Amino acid sequence: MNDGYIQDKLTAVFLSLNDFSGVEYIKRSGEKLLNVDLPNVPFTPPADKRFFSLSFLPNEPDPSGLGTNAGNTWTGVFQIDIMVPIGAGMAEISAKYDWICRLFSRGKTFDEVMILRTYRAAEGPETDFYRTVIRVEFRADLSK
Repeated sequence: MNDGYIQDKLTAVFLSLNDFSGVEYIKRSGEKLLNVDLPNVPFTPPADKRFFSLSFLPNEPDPSGLGTNAGNTWTGVFQIDIMVPIGAGMAEISAKYDWICRLFSRGKTFDEVMILRTYRAAEGPETDFYRTVIRVEFRADLSK
């Protein structure tokens, strides 16, 4: 297994946010995501300028043992950017951030992927929206 497994796992966990929170933060039309910008997938921001943008930033792996059968330890960041319209205030951002922190709380493990910490890394206005950057740091010990 490699870091692609981790990206798929953490993305799937994020996409369970509605069920976890009981709030319809992620909008869908059938199977199509309407307000989630996934890496290398065509996306048009919704007219209300409320959406999430996901990024995956893995580090290079370290061997988790000696020998040819030893697995690899992967670390890195799963980044979730929360976008809202400029001037919308902080209440919506704070609610989304709170639920994301609960979903990805320290010590939670999703199969082999452990969450180390989740935090707000940056925030501020962009050209068309206000961006809040949430970072989910992870560690995973995976077989080769």
